[in-house]
Amino acid sequence: MASFATEPPPASPNAKSRRRAGAFIAAFVLFQFLAPLSYLGREDASDERFTWRRFTRSDEVACETSAWVERADGERRDIALESTIHQQWVDYVQRDRRAVVDAFLQKQCEAPGVLRVELVNHCDDARGTREYSLRCAEDRSATIRTATR
Repeated sequence: MASFATEPPPASPNAKSRRRAGAFIAAFVLFQFLAPLSYLGREDASDERFTWRRFTRSDEVACETSAWVERADGERRDIALESTIHQQWVDYVQRDRRAVVDAFLQKQCEAPGVLRVELVNHCDDARGTREYSLRCAEDRSATIRTATR
């Protein structure tokens, strides 16, 4: 075992490696700061999975959600969301999570004989009423999506 008195001190890093390390650290810290802010620029403003507001329930809004399908024979049938999809997805639909709404509409559109699927959220806040509609094409390859406030 060597003593400190006999060992030479470690070589100090050169200027180029110090600049690289400093640039890497600065980029890493900048990424850690900007990544959580990325939700602000998203299309789905109600998606707060990556924010501190997710853990607060003070802004909970009561929304009444209804959905129905229109069949080729002209019949219009209501969809019971609670028995069709998981309760967590019902909550997401009521919060206007667009990805979940689109997935729900698309899944309902896959049933045979369905011409159109509609979903309406009536909320008691500034969002008001939001309507989502998906027209199912005969060949199931072309769909028309509408969303209104």
